[in-house]
Amino acid sequence: MSMSRKVEGFMKLPESELEIMQIIWDLDRKGVEPIHTGVIYKDYSDVVGRLKLTTVLTLITRLAAKGYIAIEKNGRFNSYKPKMDEDTYNKLAAADFVATVYKNDTKSLLSALLGNGDITEEDILELRAQIKNGENSKTEE
Repeated sequence: MSMSRKVEGFMKLPESELEIMQIIWDLDRKGVEPIHTGVIYKDYSDVVGRLKLTTVLTLITRLAAKGYIAIEKNGRFNSYKPKMDEDTYNKLAAADFVATVYKNDTKSLLSALLGNGDITEEDILELRAQIKNGENSKTEE
């Protein structure tokens, strides 16, 4: 019996799909419209240049099938729009990671990050401020 509690309905993206999704989020954030494979190859050749066009199109089709993007016919080519924003994905992925790897034990995760030196004193001060602000907003509701 598993002790972890997966995030309901969340589907973590494989690295290759996440890479394409991050490009689409970045282009969307920059206000690029329409987003299509030509723009992806032009602006992110360092990331996708090693991939064949058919591979990128397959990854895009998978992202659409999983509900992460909408594909719209735009003249002779397809354009892509994110259906989930990056911040939402990151929060769900983090919650899924804590549930899966740390069995929902957030303190163990933080201990591991502290032990590795991945969290600086400045990070700790920022986290304390966020925790304090979070506690204040909960008591005001």
